Amino acid sequence: MLEDVKKRLSSLGITVSSEPSSSDNFILSFTIDKVTNHIKNQTNLSSIPNGLKEIAIDMVVGEFLLTKKSMGQLDIATLNFDLMAKQVQDGDTNVTFAVNENTTPEAQFNTFLNYLRHNDTDFARYRVLVW
Repeated sequence: MLEDVKKRLSSLGITVSSEPSSSDNFILSFTIDKVTNHIKNQTNLSSIPNGLKEIAIDMVVGEFLLTKKSMGQLDIATLNFDLMAKQVQDGDTNVTFAVNENTTPEAQFNTFLNYLRHNDTDFARYRVLVW
């Protein structure tokens, strides 16, 4: 999953250090474990179903970017939101990005983070009952 997450970050214009001992790799590994355990706990499964793989990758990317932003290691002003879609629909989840000129890059970034981090409604199809 690590390589898929790095590819997704790269597609968003975010570069991740390739050195094995970098803090980025530790944060990514920790976040992958965190998201994986969260999905397994919510679904009561021992592994992530194939149908949730892309959602898990987006959740890891969202958590990674939120962590980097919270630590002051991410310069939001350098991110380009000009090419971002105005509206994104994923199943029953609909996200509309603000497009007026008064919206700050940080507000746009926070909206995008919320979209990436998803909510637990995506897990409903895969939940199993545990006694």
